[in-house]
Amino acid sequence: MDKALVTGILLVLVVLAILGMVLSWRKKVKRDSRFQIVLPGTSVTDHTSAPVEFSGFYVATTLAVDPLHRLTLPGLGFRADAHLLVSSDGITIAPRGEKNTFIPSAQIVQIHRTQVAIDKAVEKDGLTAISWSAWDTARNESVEFTSFFRFSIPEIRLACEKALVSNFPNATSKEVSS
Repeated sequence: MDKALVTGILLVLVVLAILGMVLSWRKKVKRDSRFQIVLPGTSVTDHTSAPVEFSGFYVATTLAVDPLHRLTLPGLGFRADAHLLVSSDGITIAPRGEKNTFIPSAQIVQIHRTQVAIDKAVEKDGLTAISWSAWDTARNESVEFTSFFRFSIPEIRLACEKALVSNFPNATSKEVSS
């Protein structure tokens, strides 16, 4: 076979693979665009009090009922180093290279530790998980998400969890509060 023909076939296959990836990503983003991060009727104050800031790694946000379904919400689509800002008003997730996502305190449902997220497995209780509610505009109902964070320094993780517990005591599970 001629080298030019083989090269041409390989180029066509590479272009088709890239096109398939782009189209599937767009479909996923369109599917997840039905979710509204702030619940209807919830006021967004975006930290009127000074937030405490923690640096770590944002792993993923998934549906609480389907932890194998990564969401592509605005600002929460990709794994990245991130800052987590915590105050009594809510939390802000600020992954590097993404827009900040503010979640009001009224929507924070649970804070717990876990070992596994959709594509990350670590030591026992190595991930801090924050479950929160949002709005599904297609079904007109509240839906629960879980966002996962990894802190490489245990003292930072404990300080973050302490800030979360003190700001959202009704959302804390017993594994974190102990």
